[in-house]
Amino acid sequence: MKKLFGVFIISFLVMLTACNQPVEDSQVEDSQEEQPVEENEEEVIDEEETDGEHEDGNDVESPGEAENGEGEIELADEKELTFEIEGQTETRVAQFNRSELGYGIYVLEGYTLHSEEPGRDVLVFNNDGDFFTRIIPHKNEGSAEELKGAIEEHAQGEIENLQDLPMSGLQYALKESVEISGERTTIYHLAKEAEGELFQLTVFLPAKEAQEGVAPSMLAMLETVHP
Repeated sequence: MKKLFGVFIISFLVMLTACNQPVEDSQVEDSQEEQPVEENEEEVIDEEETDGEHEDGNDVESPGEAENGEGEIELADEKELTFEIEGQTETRVAQFNRSELGYGIYVLEGYTLHSEEPGRDVLVFNNDGDFFTRIIPHKNEGSAEELKGAIEEHAQGEIENLQDLPMSGLQYALKESVEISGERTTIYHLAKEAEGELFQLTVFLPAKEAQEGVAPSMLAMLETVHP
């Protein structure tokens, strides 16, 4: 009887050990399966941290940083021009115009910039087309001395130097009086240098009442010519 009871006890212990072993193996397998999940979570966190560093880093351009890659200054659409008409100071708003020839100019209301022919424009007084300025950019072609010499050589009227003309960068300023279609007309022959580029400006001013206002207005606009 004692021997039988001993055999029973040994069999029970063997069965108990066999039942516990799968549970432990299952726990080990579950632990191994959970480990990669933790590694994936770490990878996600690392990626988020990396993205944050990129957004705050110096390599990211802020909006508008590269708008002017060549460092050019953008010009305003409007500009106030101040000049004198019959002894009275006038301030008027002019609109920026970009010629197809590449230069810029601020144009007052009542005037229009037109392309006359290849290589030259005209700035016209809308109320009377006899008042206009011919604008020719010379860039690297010719010099002020050559232009002045050609004007003096081919002048059809009396030539004199203009003094104290309110314009910067003047290389020469000549005044010629001629008769066009039976009407006396004053012509200003000007050469203006702006940012290293030469502009030949020829202003036509018929002897009409509007001349007193058109002449200073033209000069104020021509002062703003630039490449």
